[in-house]
Amino acid sequence: MADKAEIKVDKVVVHDKKLEAMVKATAKKAGEAAASEKFDEAYVIKLVPKLELDEKAREIAASCSWQIFEGGGSKLFARLKQTKQSTARATVKPDKITQRNLDDTVGAVCENEVKGIMKSLKAMK
Repeated sequence: MADKAEIKVDKVVVHDKKLEAMVKATAKKAGEAAASEKFDEAYVIKLVPKLELDEKAREIAASCSWQIFEGGGSKLFARLKQTKQSTARATVKPDKITQRNLDDTVGAVCENEVKGIMKSLKAMK
């Protein structure tokens, strides 16, 4: 039975713990939106988004690393490796980072990474 890849966000790296839940939710939502392909094998993609703040430049920077597991998450799928992480930056007010800021940075990089994974998995069929 063909299934979509499952997206998990168990861990995030953020400069402010108050943003942790929002970053997790944004990453999961963006990843699930990009995981549109269906595969015979069950895949689990574990995303680890990272959000940093450069107070001097008044910017946030986001990146996302990942691992893929097959068989419903039981074994590491080592054939795909991340060669270069996507990154995104946005100018923000450091004391007031909004959901839109997170969508533009964390959401964009997570979506981009998952789209790349889907393309690679489809090519391997």
